[in-house]
Amino acid sequence: MLRRKSLSLGAGRESEEMTMRYCTNCGAELPEGTQLCRNCGHGVNLAKPSGGAQTVSPPIGLQGNRTGAQQGNAAQGGPAWRQGSGMPPGTPQQAQSGGTSGKTGLLIGCGVLLVIGFFLLVVGGVGYYLYSTDRDEAKSAVPPQQQTQPAAQGKGARQSSAEWNDLVREKDEIDIAIGEIANRANQHLKNYPDFRNAPGLINDARAVLERARKAESRAASLRGADPAGCNALRSLFAVEVHRAQGLYKGMVDSSNGGDYSYGFSEGTTASYAFDQANADFDRLYR
Repeated sequence: MLRRKSLSLGAGRESEEMTMRYCTNCGAELPEGTQLCRNCGHGVNLAKPSGGAQTVSPPIGLQGNRTGAQQGNAAQGGPAWRQGSGMPPGTPQQAQSGGTSGKTGLLIGCGVLLVIGFFLLVVGGVGYYLYSTDRDEAKSAVPPQQQTQPAAQGKGARQSSAEWNDLVREKDEIDIAIGEIANRANQHLKNYPDFRNAPGLINDARAVLERARKAESRAASLRGADPAGCNALRSLFAVEVHRAQGLYKGMVDSSNGGDYSYGFSEGTTASYAFDQANADFDRLYR
């Protein structure tokens, strides 16, 4: 609305009236020529009626949107909500919008957790599958014989076949026979410098050598429950052949005018090897 205010300009001057304007939104005084309220920013639309009084009308469109409560706020000088806002902050519509945003964030968080859980479940399942597959493949790669029997048989894994037992006895008897030939050779050398006059001793040494070779041949075809034990027995017979052969060679070389020490040295080295291998055999397979 417009208020009229008369001002006296002093003596000698004509008295003239100035019309003062006020904002229809907040009630603030509007200087002459102002198009926007400096207090609330409202636009000013002036119209001059026929009676000469100036009136201020709110912009078109704002009149239809203003409610009675808003007009009351304008009359009291309170702030008026801008055109197009529809309602002030904190109204039920904006509260509902804030609640919707919170629910949307909660749903997104739950979805992320579900995706992470599903990923961990898939990774764990794949890992278990790979582990089970590798374990089954490693188990299937082991021969059935190794799956049912321990790798190291030990003392309890003894052969039960008659051939095995017979060859073990033969190994022990050949060992004793070689030892007897060696003792007789040492006794002979106490009385004689060579073996030219010892044909009987040389023949006995040759007989022990042939016996060791036959036993080695039999052991080569031996088949038992424990392949490791069979291999160990074959190795012992091979060493016994070297022992007997060293004794026999030394005697023959000496009887022909040579030196017996070369053959005896080979037999002695083989005897040391036999003693160690035979002790291991008795510990594991006897």
